[in-house]
Formats: sequence, C-alpha cells, structure tokens
Amino acid sequence: MEIVSIFGKRLFAFKYPDETEDEFSRLFNLWNDPEYLEEFFETNISDLQSGYWSNPSVVEAVLDTLRYAEHFEDILFELSEDNEDKHLNGLESIFRPLFDSSYRVWTFNKSKVRDNWLRLYALRIEKDVYIITGGAIKLTLKMQDREHTNIELSKLEKCKRFLLETGIVDVDGLIEEIES
Repeated sequence: MEIVSIFGKRLFAFKYPDETEDEFSRLFNLWNDPEYLEEFFETNISDLQSGYWSNPSVVEAVLDTLRYAEHFEDILFELSEDNEDKHLNGLESIFRPLFDSSYRVWTFNKSKVRDNWLRLYALRIEKDVYIITGGAIKLTLKMQDREHTNIELSKLEKCKRFLLETGIVDVDGLIEEIES
C-alpha cells in the first residue's frame, strides 16, 4: 500500500496495490462518471427507491450525485487549505466518528465525511489530518447492509493495521513515508 498527499499536509489517501489511482481520485472519478452512476443506481434501484433518500429516479440520482461530488470536492479543498483563518474550521469540522456511539477522538479514529449519500471513510491521524481509506454511495442505514459498504469497513481495518505495522502515528510519519 502507498499513501499519497491529496491536499497539503492535511488530507491524504491510500493507493492500494491493485489500483491505478489513490482512493480519493478513484472515488471522485467514479462519482463524476454518468455511465458508472447510471449502472450503480440501476443495480441498486431497490435501495435508491426505498424511501431512505426519498424516491429519486435513476436520472435524478445521477444528476444529484454529479452535483454532490463537485460540491464535496470543493469543500474538502477549501477546508484543507493551510490558512490560519480556516485552521479553526478545518477538516475537523466535517469529519465525524464512523459510528455515532463514538464520542472520544483518538489517533486512528475511524471517521467519515458525507455529502448527502456520498461518503468518504478515513482514519484520523491528528487534529485536521486524515487519510482516506475509501468511500461509497450509501443508500442504506447501516454499512453492514450492503456488500459495497461492508467492504469499506474492511478497508478501514486493513489501513489501520498498515499504519500500526509501519509505525506511522502522526503527520511527520506520513510525510516521511511519502518521501521515502
């Protein structure tokens, strides 16, 4: 596995050995691909129209996702900027513990950030520093309810083990790993 910098020294992403892109790039490329989105929503039509997210048509879902993805990426970029005024309202203001029952903030906290049904999953390294492990279009209440979101839980664990095994515990360790 490899770690790449997305936005400065605040937002990073894993690049898995079997992938050509890091997870951030891979996900936003998919979320901006109308053909992929149409196929995804057609495949998951029962979840899409279950009422959890009202009952959009496939076309509405595709158009909404394209808008959500653009907005989502803009927010992440803005909050990742290394700017003193924004430091108080950085990434920490939008990333939340993965499970609502978690209330303490630790190193390697499993975290999520969302824009409607789009989710990025990450590990918190330190205040305002996150590594994206994956993401999904989440149309159900629980991640365990669908294979594509359940896979994201596994990725979080796999990435956490990788960080522990390589001794990366802070942003300096991340930078060192990237530069080596």
